[in-house]
Amino acid sequence: MKSRSCWQFFACLLFGLLPLFGVAQSDDKLSWVEGRYCEIVGTDHRSVSFANTLGEYVVEQCSSYLKAGSHEFPQRLFVALRPKDRLEFEGDYQIQIGARGQVSLNFRWESDLAFETVCRAFTEAYIVRYVNFNYGPGASDEIRYWAVSALASQCYLSLRPAQQGQYVREAREAGLLKIGSLLELDLATANQSGLSPRQGYWVLYALRQRGFNRGDVGALLDRAVAGRDVTVALEGAIQPTDVDQQTITLEAWWQSQMVTYFSEDPEHYDSMDASQAWLEELADFDAYRESGGELKNLMRLWAHRSDEALRSVMEARREIIGIRIERVNPAYFNAAQSLGALYETALKSERKFEFIHAFTAYLSDWEDTKRLHEKTHERLDAPAGE
Repeated sequence: MKSRSCWQFFACLLFGLLPLFGVAQSDDKLSWVEGRYCEIVGTDHRSVSFANTLGEYVVEQCSSYLKAGSHEFPQRLFVALRPKDRLEFEGDYQIQIGARGQVSLNFRWESDLAFETVCRAFTEAYIVRYVNFNYGPGASDEIRYWAVSALASQCYLSLRPAQQGQYVREAREAGLLKIGSLLELDLATANQSGLSPRQGYWVLYALRQRGFNRGDVGALLDRAVAGRDVTVALEGAIQPTDVDQQTITLEAWWQSQMVTYFSEDPEHYDSMDASQAWLEELADFDAYRESGGELKNLMRLWAHRSDEALRSVMEARREIIGIRIERVNPAYFNAAQSLGALYETALKSERKFEFIHAFTAYLSDWEDTKRLHEKTHERLDAPAGE
């Protein structure tokens, strides 16, 4: 199979690879895949293989944010792709918790099952397992809705970036909850109320626009999945760093962020491949070296930051990142933001430790996303029988 962007493959999953299981017979043979994080069973090997690949992608996206607890569970998630005549629940999916903490995820596996729903179900099931394993049985009853919504939507949009426009249209038409209500809402209540599963994404989006890196966002998400309120911590974190500037309430900040964004016409996001290539180009200094500049690697930016030619290059690239960051694939958003911050620090800071911190943050964001991207490509490009 030729290499393509990940979201294109998963689009195929949605539109062409979800088989019609409504005609499944009792003598259908089962297909089983035991992956790194999930055990998948279904009546179609192709669907089982894709579900396993998607499950691994979702798990690794979640674990790249959630660092406070352990991810070394004694059992894998058990996932069943059930045909219509073998269902014992209502809705598109069901999550069950066993006596020893084992989590089972059952899908109503039919051709009209939305890809976004599959992403959300995997995210929710994994977070339920993560929380109960780290904080004790029943801890999943306290999970905050916004955290699951944010991570599930982040996974989905990183694979289907063009759907960002649909998120914007929905938010414009239906409106968003006040930030206080959104942060305190637990997952079970949100599910029962019929609240859109997308609203929590805008908290993550606003945090990234504010300049929060993956570690900062992850710390808030970890507290939220553990059932803790992050209102006070978030309100403190958004205050201006300049003591001369007026403080801002959390709700005023939230409304300002959303009004600004929803007043714009969002463009489609780039694919993961395009975003990776773009960032690689922005971090490459071959042309500068060929013109006589001395720069072995990015870490040496600090030593050569007084060179006017190098400063011009960094300033130009920082501006390019600022202009185009809205189009970068969500999977690479943190890496793009961190690269821009690295150039900003090299240009303006007088403290080397600040540069080292910015450099480390960029490398961490870049390597995390690149590793997940490459691993997903490898699994999607593997022969179906593997």
